[in-house]
Amino acid sequence: MAKDDKQLGTGVSGRESEGEVGLKPHPTLPVSPIPKGLPVSGEVEESAMSSINPGTIDTAVRSLAAGKPEAMRTLLNAVSSQIAALAQGTGVQLLEPTSGGQPQTPGVQPPAQATLQVTGANGAYNLAITNPASTIASTIYHEVSYSAAANFASPTTLPVTPSTSLPVSLPGTTYYWRIRSSYDQVHFNAYSPAAGGNPAVSSGLQSSAATSNATVLNQTNYATVDSQANSMGSANVRVFGEAGPGFMYPAVKGSTESILPSATIVDVPLSSNQVVAYDGSAYQVQPTLPQVMADGLTPTGSVSVVGAGAVTLPVVVPIEVSGGILGFDVTNQGNGLTEDVSISVAGTGTGATAGAQTIAGGKLISVAPGNAGSGYGSGTTTTISGGVSGGSTGGGQSLGGQNGRLIFNDTTTR
Repeated sequence: MAKDDKQLGTGVSGRESEGEVGLKPHPTLPVSPIPKGLPVSGEVEESAMSSINPGTIDTAVRSLAAGKPEAMRTLLNAVSSQIAALAQGTGVQLLEPTSGGQPQTPGVQPPAQATLQVTGANGAYNLAITNPASTIASTIYHEVSYSAAANFASPTTLPVTPSTSLPVSLPGTTYYWRIRSSYDQVHFNAYSPAAGGNPAVSSGLQSSAATSNATVLNQTNYATVDSQANSMGSANVRVFGEAGPGFMYPAVKGSTESILPSATIVDVPLSSNQVVAYDGSAYQVQPTLPQVMADGLTPTGSVSVVGAGAVTLPVVVPIEVSGGILGFDVTNQGNGLTEDVSISVAGTGTGATAGAQTIAGGKLISVAPGNAGSGYGSGTTTTISGGVSGGSTGGGQSLGGQNGRLIFNDTTTR
């Protein structure tokens, strides 16, 4: 009886008649010693077979010999799962080693589908990739592509990467996204759209709050902004290009140039200072620059709006001391001024000039001293002219000490 058992390879020794159960060692695999107290006839939980090693094999054989097949069933199921995983990765069905009478050709099968989640904000896309729960390799490579068309005509493909978190900076765009994955960067699974059923995702524009201090914006425009009194007791503010009212003007942001529309803004208060901004579809006027600094508005230019009635030139009296003109006294502020007046000093001396002027609400508020000159007497006077312009021209000036280039009150004339 014992001899027959050994010939059949059951692994049960002749000591069975004495009530003992023994194991016949595998000819090539070492048999792990069985810890004392390990049951040989009780049920073995499936979790105990989570790994396949000589110890779990010994346990399954002992349980089977004791008439309890559950441990062996669990072991064989684990073996089957491992074989299936290897088949997925190699393309070879190990339990069916031939196909059509010919040996199977090894290959690399792609992993299960990964999940791609895309969100957009502040001019960038954030890509979050979730790997499949079951894999046969520690590294999965992902290829992500995007397109402006839902059918992915002319897509742009990002470099293949094992990373599961990717930032992509594409401000002001809207794209469709998809993903495919591979173990070896050669054999990929099918494309899968981003989570949510292939929706288009917008990156938006970078907000002011997301920029660092002292960021140089590098933008300007070539608009002219002026004002005219109307018959309704208010003024019209006009925005136009170099060719005159009614003509568009160019605006530049970085290396990109765009053409913006001309416009006439009606019912603007007379004798006021206004800042004009464009929101992408219409112009707005506000009395201060901070009021047009919200995201979505582009400052275009500033204007000192004309006052009621015809333009009245101011009266400016020079202040002469020891033959030099040391200052100017504005005795009449005038009305309807939209630019600096021309001040010419007339008298016996030479070389005197006026300095910077302050105009607000169409009135000359003050005149700073310029060159004093020499040889002037008490009868020195000034001659005033001008005071009416085509408005303030936008573009390029650095304001606020932050090196930010804002479209405001510049002297650009193109």
